[in-house]
Amino acid sequence: MTTKLRPNLKIVHTSDVHLGAYDAGNSGDSVHLEEAFTAVVNLAIAEDADLVIIAGDFFDNSRVKETTLEFAASELARLNRPTIIGPGNHDHVGPYSVYDRFDLATLAPNVTLLRGRDGETAVFEDLNLEIWGRSHTETLMDFSPFEGIPERGDYAWSLAVGHGHFIHPKALLHHSFHILESELAASGRDYVALGHWEQMTRVAAGETVAAYSGASEGLGGHNGGHALRVNLNSDGTVRATALPLQEGGSIIEHEDLPFLEGLDLNSL
Repeated sequence: MTTKLRPNLKIVHTSDVHLGAYDAGNSGDSVHLEEAFTAVVNLAIAEDADLVIIAGDFFDNSRVKETTLEFAASELARLNRPTIIGPGNHDHVGPYSVYDRFDLATLAPNVTLLRGRDGETAVFEDLNLEIWGRSHTETLMDFSPFEGIPERGDYAWSLAVGHGHFIHPKALLHHSFHILESELAASGRDYVALGHWEQMTRVAAGETVAAYSGASEGLGGHNGGHALRVNLNSDGTVRATALPLQEGGSIIEHEDLPFLEGLDLNSL
């Protein structure tokens, strides 16, 4: 564990925004998806977050409309604070990636897109923080988000981001993009931001705090309606709190978030 002085930091974690999911039709549901992401941006600004993490599937596919790309770039720039995108299976960085269609670095220079196929680390010196992620490419059927994660560096805070399926006792092993409790526990990270599930869930990860933010607006019948505020405290503690994206929604404290133990594959 690092001996560096830890600054108090505040992170906003979201995922599975799926912008453009309804671009091919005439459904007003596209508006709801955009409104949900605007609410995430508003929340991050109101909370004065130090960093925003989007843990995959920011876009639904590579064929979204130009107006969807313009909306996304405008909202990302409006955040006006460091923002990490760790691409998922819907917005992968492989062939025909949606991120090849517009100049995100120019339109939203506050955004860091993790494009490394074998994983890469982004460093934020002002925050004394590093964050590692391994991006989907859609070229590996047995993609494992935390395969090859390196040891943490010499920063006060070390985070990771990944998009996949946490394997728990009720999981089906044929689910894609396996994430194991043992991988998270061995990562040495202070917080792991997960995406791929529409419902927010904290998962077992040893001494590491790891959680799915859930979707900002669900596609599968689950209304997301929350984003996670993650407090990194100078005493080394980490707390994730679900904050509502709509007026009148409920705050869910760290201890009350749904929680899952991992499946011990050695016992099978």
